[in-house]
Amino acid sequence: MTATPAAVHAQESSLAPVSSSAALAPEIELKAAELRASFRSAVDANDLRAQALALDAIGALYYSHGNPAEALKQFENVLTIVRKLGESTAEATALSDVGAASFALGHAEDALDAYKKALPIWRKLGNQDHEAAILGDIGEVFRALDDPDEALNFDEQALPLYERAGNRAGEAAVLNNIGLAHYARRDKKKALEAFQRALTIYSSAANLRGQATTLNNIGGTYNAFGDPRKAITEFEQSLALARPLGDEENEATALNNEGTAYSRLGDARRAIAAYQQALSAFRAAGDEKGAKAANKNIERLYGDRHSRQALENRTSNCE
Repeated sequence: MTATPAAVHAQESSLAPVSSSAALAPEIELKAAELRASFRSAVDANDLRAQALALDAIGALYYSHGNPAEALKQFENVLTIVRKLGESTAEATALSDVGAASFALGHAEDALDAYKKALPIWRKLGNQDHEAAILGDIGEVFRALDDPDEALNFDEQALPLYERAGNRAGEAAVLNNIGLAHYARRDKKKALEAFQRALTIYSSAANLRGQATTLNNIGGTYNAFGDPRKAITEFEQSLALARPLGDEENEATALNNEGTAYSRLGDARRAIAAYQQALSAFRAAGDEKGAKAANKNIERLYGDRHSRQALENRTSNCE
């Protein structure tokens, strides 16, 4: 399996990342019930703003605990209410949340529609951070649609906005995503340039998680373009940062990519060992997709080794 750089978000969303579990824990269900009671009270009082706040909180709760479908319903209700109120900032925020929930559900076109409606509102409000974040969100959707040219178009629009706003974290993240777009377009030089710029920013801010992600991206690029030894050096640096942080996702990605690099060097023993560690890390991170990829890599290598051993045995018997 090809080592692939890992996408990062251009800016922290108002929503927490989607969890791997759609079932709400009892204490979270209790919180949701309290919020619904607040919503009913707001309805009784005919307080539209309070209704929107309660619904938004319910939506964020469901989204962050792995139920984007229910979250989307709440965010769409919020959108209807804030449009009645005529509050532009709240409308742009609700559209952004609708886009995020739609994207989490795999509804790329719906996500694009929501994001593109939010974009001119943020522009009119003069909020460059949010405008840049939406541009990055649009870029992320196009990456998911395997359209790196359009992804690059929107990411490159976001970059100068983050620079002017002095948002170094956003700048570094969108540089990583620009690197991803160049990687997908098979432009090694530009991909590495973007990743190195991101790494410099993360290093100056002592952002260890950002450094670990970017080192994975740099290693993935070297690996994909035929330099597995240099790739392994980058993956080892990423691991050295990720492990003390308990960053299982970056650890798993680095190990899986390291396995690919060792496989390309013909070192099946080290490749399998790396893949097995990656499998454990992906499972610990709740990343089912990553775990399946690591397991598939292990099965492939075991199959290759057994086939090669059988061939060697047959050759030996014929001598």
